Amino acid sequence: MNHDDLPRRPPAQGDDAPHAITMSSQWHDAELAMKVARHSFEGWLVAGHEDTPSLALRHAYHTHTALHEAARAIATLIDTFRVEAAALITSPAQGTEHSRCASVITR
Repeated sequence: MNHDDLPRRPPAQGDDAPHAITMSSQWHDAELAMKVARHSFEGWLVAGHEDTPSLALRHAYHTHTALHEAARAIATLIDTFRVEAAALITSPAQGTEHSRCASVITR
């Protein structure tokens, strides 16, 4: 069952399996980093109104750190996806939908 509401890719054949696992793991890492950042951000919002300035500052620091980690995870996912997509689109026929997609992905 697909618990994360993401479309599942058919089982990979040959060398594609490790790449699919890597990308799935990187996607999960990016989602988790965003959840941590969101949780820290919400804590900062609450702390800014109800708690001491030191607690609000601590939440702000955690939010800042979590956002940097999320950005790193997303950048890694984007780079991996670009490489994997470019490898799948080795030499598409000109004028096809695949060739237009390939030019967008490899930019």
